[in-house]
Amino acid sequence: MQLNLQSGKRRKPLSLTPLIDVVFILLLFFMLTSSFIKWHNMELAVSAPSQSSSRSNDTPPLLIKLTAEGELSALQQTFTADEDASLKQLLADHTDAAVILFTADEADVQQIVSTLDRLKRLGAEGVSLNTDR
Repeated sequence: MQLNLQSGKRRKPLSLTPLIDVVFILLLFFMLTSSFIKWHNMELAVSAPSQSSSRSNDTPPLLIKLTAEGELSALQQTFTADEDASLKQLLADHTDAAVILFTADEADVQQIVSTLDRLKRLGAEGVSLNTDR
């Protein structure tokens, strides 16, 4: 009895197209579900005007107002985004005073967080966000 190893049917070569499709689908899935934003925590003190500040009681707090356009105003002065030197000087003059940030109703969260970062970068410590309207 003779065994015929080569039958009349030839095997088709293995197609890699479905495997490549699966790899691309997995790659697309992981790219869409990955987060490329670097998250970081921010300490935030929330205060109301009736609360006493944690700093000395004889020094009134420095009240800073954030407008909807992103401008800051304090002590009848207005500070735009490019006036960091004068704002830094104002914060240096009031180092012993608590800083309370009031926001306009139209200000969005990103604007508030950017302002808090800006104030911290300019030397303000312990900035409180006022929630009382």
